[in-house]
Amino acid sequence: MPDSHQRGPRRFTLIELIVVMVILSLSIGMILPRVAASWRRMEDREFLQEFVQTLKRARLRAMNSGGIVAFRIRGSERVYDLELPPQKPIPSNVDIDAVSLEIDPKTRDSLILFFPDGSMSGSDLKITFHQERAFHISINPLIGTVHVTEIKS
Repeated sequence: MPDSHQRGPRRFTLIELIVVMVILSLSIGMILPRVAASWRRMEDREFLQEFVQTLKRARLRAMNSGGIVAFRIRGSERVYDLELPPQKPIPSNVDIDAVSLEIDPKTRDSLILFFPDGSMSGSDLKITFHQERAFHISINPLIGTVHVTEIKS
């Protein structure tokens, strides 16, 4: 005699599926901003490293070549480099502040000049990311060494 209460394979109800979808949505909503913030900090760190490496390269190039090497920042085009014209982009989320840099009268670039003896002209720089995280780049004017410290607010 066939059993009228015999059921087929167990399936999920619509309510169970909705609950699972809500849990997944909440989990993704909590995780995604953290992943995005970590990605942004990694991009910021890469720019800061490349910027500092270019400063160090300027000093070494001056000492090796026996001539003056200019580290250029062209704020109007948001680029920097040792070359003329500067080619390396400054991201839109980055602000660079400096006091008393030399100005190239022809190009209006802000300059830090490195001399063959390892010394330099210019001043310290402050790099701010997203108007929240800031770093102080200090360059020893006598020996040209570069140090980076995060500014705690």
